Amino acid sequence: MKKLLYYILFLFILNSCKEVDKKINAPSPQKAISRIDSVTSTLYKTANNSFEKHDSLASENLKSISELWSTYKSTKILAEKYISENNLDSVILYLDIAADAASKLSREDIASWQLNNIGHYSINEYKNRTDFDIRLRQLASLANSKAKGLNLEETKSVFSSNFKILSNAKNYLLKAQLLDSKFKRSERTDKIKRNIQFIDWVDKFISNRNRKMYE
Repeated sequence: MKKLLYYILFLFILNSCKEVDKKINAPSPQKAISRIDSVTSTLYKTANNSFEKHDSLASENLKSISELWSTYKSTKILAEKYISENNLDSVILYLDIAADAASKLSREDIASWQLNNIGHYSINEYKNRTDFDIRLRQLASLANSKAKGLNLEETKSVFSSNFKILSNAKNYLLKAQLLDSKFKRSERTDKIKRNIQFIDWVDKFISNRNRKMYE
């Protein structure tokens, strides 16, 4: 019986010691508050850094969009300048840059117009350099077969020597047609098609496949 009482007393003292130890080692309220503040501060800084990075990326994207529109507008102005000066190489250069900027802005409709414009101005330049309309009218008006034959060969030679303008233009027109295919048929669709058809017609004319029209 005494042994049992001693054993119970021993357990009571042991438990009391453990409780005292917990109280002694437990952090003070002030330390606990400091730890909470530290964790809160860390979380706040992490979240704040995340927001700052997001805002920075958003700002960069807006700047990039603004720069692309600025590039598009400035190159369009330069293209207009060189159109008035009949400088085809520069017209092509700046319209191509404008088309690229529009594509990067996901405005394929605008880009296809710029590429079609390259075709349009190239065809105009080709006609001017070759006296296209005048030559075809003269050819159609000749009644003498021999004179007509000589005129036809001369016309073909002139058309052929300048055909690089059209073959280069067709590459841009085909790109324009590809971009335009994403949209419903429009005036742009028909203009691109007519410009390509014109180039194909001249190609056939030069290669004699349209010769019967003038015999």
